[in-house]
Amino acid sequence: MTPDEAARLLAACAAFDNRQPSEIAKQAWAAALRDLPLDNDTFDAVARFYSAPAQPGETGRRWIEPHHVRTTRTKIREERLGPTIPAYEPPVSPETGADFVTRRRAQLAAIADGREQAIPVGALTGGPHPRVVRQLEGVGRLIPADDDQPYMPADFRESVGMDARPPELSVPCPKDGCKAAARQPCKTPHGRTRKDAHQARVDAAGGAA
Repeated sequence: MTPDEAARLLAACAAFDNRQPSEIAKQAWAAALRDLPLDNDTFDAVARFYSAPAQPGETGRRWIEPHHVRTTRTKIREERLGPTIPAYEPPVSPETGADFVTRRRAQLAAIADGREQAIPVGALTGGPHPRVVRQLEGVGRLIPADDDQPYMPADFRESVGMDARPPELSVPCPKDGCKAAARQPCKTPHGRTRKDAHQARVDAAGGAA
């Protein structure tokens, strides 16, 4: 913002607060807002400041300062930008990461200026993928004390086409010293759980089948 532009902005402020712009005032405002253009958003920031109700603890008449212009203008542009994404336009030639950042910033600036339309980003709908739902079935599942069946995810049971138990566990173990009940694993003579079933149980399960 140049000093002459700052003088025009101060004139807009004077319409609300009856200040008397001076040469030194326009020089000071131009220095404070040197990186801001004098555009409609800047003038709108002044109008919004004076149209807003007094803030808690604020006494006397309102008096706008450069930092009010800057923050209010930024808010106006952020509201216009909103939760949007720029419409994608493929570049004519391959672009680098730096090129993309430059183009992205230019698109966002154009949306904030109101010169370009953006694609509104709506709230995501739907739910998780069915496979994820199945995987989460057992999360937090309370297992009763008398539940002797280890939990298997539903999709695993479906994939194997059975209840995920070895078929020999469907019958009691007939071996002396074990006598494990149906659905219970076989035991060693010392009472420890075996990794596999006794051969007698495997044979018995084959005969039952």
